[in-house]
Amino acid sequence: MWCLVSQPNSVVIEVEVDPKAKGQECLEKVCSCLGISNESDYFGLKYHSVKAPDVWLNLRNPIERQGVAGVPPYRFCLRVKFWVPPHLLLQDTTRHQFYLHARLDLLEGRLKVESAETGSRLVALIAQAESGDLEPDSPPVCLYNQWCQLLLNSNSQETLEAVIRQHRDIRGMKSSTSEYWLLKEISTLRGFGEELFYCKNTVLGIGPHGINVYYPPTQTFQSIPYTAIHSAVSQRRMFQLHYDNVQHKPSTLDVKCESTLVATEVYRALTEKHAFYSCETVRGAVTAQFVRDLKGTIVSIFNEATPLGKQYVFDIRRTCREVHDNARRALYQPV
Repeated sequence: MWCLVSQPNSVVIEVEVDPKAKGQECLEKVCSCLGISNESDYFGLKYHSVKAPDVWLNLRNPIERQGVAGVPPYRFCLRVKFWVPPHLLLQDTTRHQFYLHARLDLLEGRLKVESAETGSRLVALIAQAESGDLEPDSPPVCLYNQWCQLLLNSNSQETLEAVIRQHRDIRGMKSSTSEYWLLKEISTLRGFGEELFYCKNTVLGIGPHGINVYYPPTQTFQSIPYTAIHSAVSQRRMFQLHYDNVQHKPSTLDVKCESTLVATEVYRALTEKHAFYSCETVRGAVTAQFVRDLKGTIVSIFNEATPLGKQYVFDIRRTCREVHDNARRALYQPV
């Protein structure tokens, strides 16, 4: 069975897996092609579903049983699932994939620049990474104009001059170094590493530090850190969160999602990101959770140990610290 995996720069990788393969096999083959196998835990595969856009493929479950739209070859997108600052990444190849995804997020407006100075610096770093040193006789004006309009909503002469100054100041910087410093810059932006879910009258942003609840009509938001969360549950289209508010009083957040799948994905994202960023190790209570389809449920009445119809809820394997330590051992430990 063939799978077509698109990188953030739209370059497609073809991989062949067994028809009954689990998602992990597909991801491992893609990461092997890109030279990022030792840090593959940061990445995941997304697919389009009829019930929700951009769903994470569960790497512990068979690909064919996850509702991927269409028939083989299946189409996936390689994306960063767990964002970390660039100094925690050990390989240039991994940082390059982070850069490609960050560039896409800037291009599509998921990351917002908060000041003109930051915006001009990001444009200069992108120009250095993609076109090299500034040549006074032939500056990359088209690139400047495109990114200035996207990030700063301005193509004024003053804006272009600020970008040119920034670009001139980093003359001689290697492309990989430019990518590193761009990632360093965006790691300070609000919304860095957030996964957004659009619900009725609210947008949920689940990131490294907790969950942000955005209210677009009033342009306000509420931050709930992981340390304040007691429990979360999804039931049909409803997602419910129990937490302590800023007055340290018990509160409840009820959100109605567009579909049952979206509510399930919110619950999954919150659980996996909490485990990745806040825990020493992934607890058995997380890795052991599963559901069964109707056929498997009937069979399990007579044989609880049957694997028939079993679908794991979460696919996280390691925490942030464990991924970094594991990659360091694989890369630097003497054979």
